[in-house]
Amino acid sequence: MLDFLINILETPAIVLGLVALIGLLLQHKSVGQVFSGTVKTALGMLVLAAGSSLIVSEILPFVDLFSQVFNLQGFATSSEAVVGAMQSTVPVIASTSALIMAIGFLVNVVIARFSPLKYIFLTGHMMWILSVAVAGSLYVAGFNDTMIILVGSLLQGLLMVVLPAIAQPTVKKVTGSDQFAMAHLTTLGTIPAAYIGGLLGDKSKNAEEIKLPESLEFFKDTSMSVSIVMGVFYLIVVILAGPKAVATYAGTQNYIVYGILKALGFTSGILILLQGVRMFLGELVPAFKGISDKLVPGAIPALDVPALFAFAPNSLMIGFVTAVLGMLVGMFASSLLFHAVPLVSIIGAFFTGGVAGIFGNARGGTRGAIISGFIYGFLLILGSGFLSTIFDYAAYGAAGVGHDCLDVMAVMTIMKSPYIGIAIIVAAFILLCWFNKKGTQNSDK
Repeated sequence: MLDFLINILETPAIVLGLVALIGLLLQHKSVGQVFSGTVKTALGMLVLAAGSSLIVSEILPFVDLFSQVFNLQGFATSSEAVVGAMQSTVPVIASTSALIMAIGFLVNVVIARFSPLKYIFLTGHMMWILSVAVAGSLYVAGFNDTMIILVGSLLQGLLMVVLPAIAQPTVKKVTGSDQFAMAHLTTLGTIPAAYIGGLLGDKSKNAEEIKLPESLEFFKDTSMSVSIVMGVFYLIVVILAGPKAVATYAGTQNYIVYGILKALGFTSGILILLQGVRMFLGELVPAFKGISDKLVPGAIPALDVPALFAFAPNSLMIGFVTAVLGMLVGMFASSLLFHAVPLVSIIGAFFTGGVAGIFGNARGGTRGAIISGFIYGFLLILGSGFLSTIFDYAAYGAAGVGHDCLDVMAVMTIMKSPYIGIAIIVAAFILLCWFNKKGTQNSDK
C-alpha cells in the first residue's frame, strides 16, 4: 500500500489529475466535466513531461561535447543521482524517506489548512529529493528510525509550505496573480539572485518588451529565438569539438547538420513543454478552486518551474545563457576555495537558471534577468562545491556526483547541527506566517 501511495506521489500526471478530480467533484460538476477536466489535466502534464524529456535528450550530447571542448574535469551535479544512490546504498534512508514523503505531504495539507501559508506542494520528484535529504541528514545525525520518520515528516511538511511562501511575492510579479506558486528546490538560489538583479537592474526595460528593428522582429517568436540561441551554442561546440568527436554521437551524419538538428530538436521540446503548461494550467487552476473553497480555504497549488516559462520566454533564454556563464565562473571559484570542481549543469542552467532570469526580469528588467541568471549559476556551483567539503558523498554510494538543488544544500548544511537546523526551519515558518498575516491585515485596511 505504501509503495502504491509513493508511486502516485512520484507521478506528477496522476497527482495533478487526482487534484483536478477532487476539485471538480467538490464543485459538483457534471460527470462529463469531471472526466474531461481530470483527463486533460493529466494529459497536459504528460505533454509537459514529454517536452522536458525531449529537451534533456537533445541537450545531453551538447553537455558531453561542452565538457570535452573546454576540458572540464570534476564531479557532475545532479540531486536525483545523489538521492538515488543514497536510497540504494543505505536501507534505513530508503525506508524512512518513503514514509517521510508520504506523511510529509499530509502534514503539508494540514499546515495549509490551519496556517496562513496556504501552499500545497505538488512537484513529486522534488518531494522525493527533499525527503531523502531530510532522512539522510537525520540519519547522519544519529536519530533512530522512529525519530527520523516523526521529525522528518514534520520538517518535510514545513519546508513544503515555507519554500513556496518565500518565492510567492516574486512569482506574483511574474504571473500577476496568486493562482499558483512555485514548488521547486531552487528557491534559495533563484529568489536572492532575483532581488540582487532587482537592485542592480532597471525595471523600466522589460526583456519581454524589447524593441527590435522590423527586420529582426522574428526574434520575438519563441520558436525562432530559442532555435537561434541553441543553434549558435550547438554550432560553436560541434565546430570546436570537430567531426571525429561529434561522430561518437552523430554516427555517419555530418557534424554540422547534427548540431543544427539537435538545436531544432531542443526547440521542439520547448514548444511541446509550453503547450503542456497551457493545457494543464487551463484545467487545473479552475478545478483547484473546489479544494480551495471546501477542503483548504485559500489553498494555492505549488507547481514545477515549467509552469512559469510561458510568462517570460525571452527572460528564460537570457537566464539560461547567463547561468551557464555564472557556472563557469563558479567552477573556478569553487576550485580555489574548496578544491572541488562541480561541473556546469546545462540542464540545470536551462530549467532553473531560466527561472532566475524570469524572476530577475520581473524585479529588474533585462539587466536584472542577466544579473540574476549569472548569480544563480554562480551560487549553484559554489554551493555544490561547499557541500562536498562537509558531506561524504562516497560513503553513501554517490561518489562522482553532487547536489544541484540549492534548497537541499541549505537544508543539509544547517542539519549538520540538527537541533539548530530544526529551530531555523520552525523559526522560518513562524516568521513567514507572521509576515503573511500582517500583509493580509494591511491589504484589508
